[in-house]
Amino acid sequence: MSTSQENMFRLNERPEAEPRPRKRRRRTMACTQCRSRKLKCDREYPTCGRCKKSKTPIKCTYEDGFLWQQPNTIIPSSGFQERGSTGADASHSSYVAAQRLTSSPDSEIGTAPRQSGLPEKRSCKEKRDGFLETVLGQTIPPAPRQQKDDAAELPRSTTASRPTANSADGTGMLGVMSASQPLNMENRVMARGKETRTRFNGGGIFANLMVQFSELRNFVEGIKAANPNLVRLRQDIETLKRGHHKKKLNQPLLMPDVPTLVAMLPSRDVVEELVDVYCTYIESTHRILHMPSFRREIDDFWEKRSNPSLISAPFLVQLMLVLACAWNLADPDRLSEVGAANTKRYTAIDYIVQADNWLETVHVKRPDVVILRIHCLLLIAKNNQGIKRSRAWLTTGSLVKMAMLAGYHRDPDQWTGITVFNKEMRRRIWSTILELDLQVSIDRGMPPTLQASDYDTCPAANINDEELSADSTELPPERPLTEPTDTSFHAFLSQSLPLRLKACALMNGPRITCSYEDIQRIDCEFTRVLSSIPSWSIPDPMDQKMVQKTMLWTALLETKLCQFLLAIHTPFAIDAHREPMFVPSSRTRLEVAMTMLSRQQLLYETSTQLSLCHLTDSIPQACLSVCHHLYTTNSGYTSVLARQIVPAITGSLLGLVDKTLDALESKARVVVKGAKYFFFTNMIRALVKSKLWPNETELYKKQAVDRIATFACNLLSRHTDTRHDKSNQTHELTPGSSSDPCGTNFDGILPQSMDFSFTPPGDFDAFLDAFNWEDMAAFAYPENPIL
Repeated sequence: MSTSQENMFRLNERPEAEPRPRKRRRRTMACTQCRSRKLKCDREYPTCGRCKKSKTPIKCTYEDGFLWQQPNTIIPSSGFQERGSTGADASHSSYVAAQRLTSSPDSEIGTAPRQSGLPEKRSCKEKRDGFLETVLGQTIPPAPRQQKDDAAELPRSTTASRPTANSADGTGMLGVMSASQPLNMENRVMARGKETRTRFNGGGIFANLMVQFSELRNFVEGIKAANPNLVRLRQDIETLKRGHHKKKLNQPLLMPDVPTLVAMLPSRDVVEELVDVYCTYIESTHRILHMPSFRREIDDFWEKRSNPSLISAPFLVQLMLVLACAWNLADPDRLSEVGAANTKRYTAIDYIVQADNWLETVHVKRPDVVILRIHCLLLIAKNNQGIKRSRAWLTTGSLVKMAMLAGYHRDPDQWTGITVFNKEMRRRIWSTILELDLQVSIDRGMPPTLQASDYDTCPAANINDEELSADSTELPPERPLTEPTDTSFHAFLSQSLPLRLKACALMNGPRITCSYEDIQRIDCEFTRVLSSIPSWSIPDPMDQKMVQKTMLWTALLETKLCQFLLAIHTPFAIDAHREPMFVPSSRTRLEVAMTMLSRQQLLYETSTQLSLCHLTDSIPQACLSVCHHLYTTNSGYTSVLARQIVPAITGSLLGLVDKTLDALESKARVVVKGAKYFFFTNMIRALVKSKLWPNETELYKKQAVDRIATFACNLLSRHTDTRHDKSNQTHELTPGSSSDPCGTNFDGILPQSMDFSFTPPGDFDAFLDAFNWEDMAAFAYPENPIL
């Protein structure tokens, strides 16, 4: 064999060369907008220069995990706060901050400690490599998520799975190693019912907090056995409900045509008074209407009242709902002066029923801003009267989707053919819809319908209504947040909307997967927003309407933000006695609840209207938070030593609960439904006092029964006179009165002359449910105070 043949043979024996590995393409360091257009991006945070100059700066986003730690990071300029970018950029930056707070704990980008002792001056190549390492992350892949067996998981609310002793390594009952360790914590929820017919309650709802008092069922059953007259009282009310009460329910509804709606309206003076009340207490916190335009429509209505064919039915429905929203907030003395002596107290319910009936019968192919306004007003009116609240979460979710189908979730600046006036109206109604949906979600313990990434509509401008009209060609210059305007409350609240949406979704998901450090960061963000609430200066201190507006704004802003602090800390505060790492949540929950109840007491002593506007679902939750702290915690303010040496501390906490109970009793007398909050808070208060001072248990039980009996007599006596008079208002009630006008014997409690023909649908429902002691068996009470 020749040499050439041998070489050819050896060449054929060589294995085939492996294909050259394809190099991974380096990620382009740019925002999503510049990358899609293949443009150079200056990577300014939170909005790059190109996007800032465009009409939609809100679209400037960066990939998740992109950390701005390079030396040449550009600081946003002062001109970033101008109108056109103020609302969108503030909302965008808040959303980015919220995402960073609640980002996945598995990401290891930026977690490596910074090395010390390196020279400050590095070569260009070192700077470039360091920057790429920061942006692209470490080359080492992130550690896989821990399996379920290794995760820090809270046990379910069953006796078998509940730990009974500390772990051997000293990490606590829950096995949490550190605050930075990811949690795998089940949310405490409640599902009542059987088989496929159930009712789900989220973690922050009142009923779910109530089951944390494990001795409540036995406590209530003992009161029931010792006071059989309470059961008789409930049976008598049930008899009345099945009698005259059903006659009203079986009456057919009137056809919601224009003549019928016009005939239902009160006199002009009463309408003007109620519209003023609505403008002061409702519209100032929910931007729904443009009040100058709405008042002009009211003036046109009185001129055309004799000719119904010229009157718009949607306007009449709006007007009726405005009156229904303000009905319980009106001063009875003032209404009597303007000629409302013959107005029935349940007229507001008739307005709500007729408006609901009109929405069901009218065919709207494409809803406009008027239809969306009617839906918002109907939600607020129902909430103020306490009716159909169990369906509010479904209603707000449908309303959000209705607005999205109409394009309200996209900022109108990117569209042509829309006037400046209508652009601002679209922004206002969209923000109001989102706030209504978020508030119902946090109250019900359910996730919100949207997140901040699902819309790009800018917040409403901080301007007065008089500065904007249908003929405006450009938007007036926006005023600073420290200057009170018709939109000040709404403008400030919109800045924290992305953070609140993220917190609501985090705490109402199936599991809490973030770390406790993330919870503390979210707490810091809410605390920062709380500390930035403006102190509005009023030019004219004698302007009582503006004084009450600013008081209400401050109270509602504080309470709304504190409610989210309660939501993020309550799951950890409940387990603080088992895991010492969660003790800060227990203290924070108590401080936040004290702040909310103190603000409610101040408003209750100042004005009935302010108290009613502020007395939302978050206040009873704060009450139960204070009671639960006193019930379970034996340290700090509630330790045995503190009660012995400084008994005034515990007395002050219970005093806040007592004052709030007075306010709940007052509100329950002027709304259709709402007795449950008063009833259960009264019972839990007596239970907590009995545990703190066992020698006085019988006294506290008697006080609870007497208060319920007094409330029952007052509630029943409302039906002897159905007119909107002083007997229906809260200032006629003597709060906290333990005297029983009907006596402990309930014989003859029901007057024979009662006329129940005016009883609205569902008026007795909540009261009957409150006295339905057997329903408490459906609550899954744990064997121990803590689930």
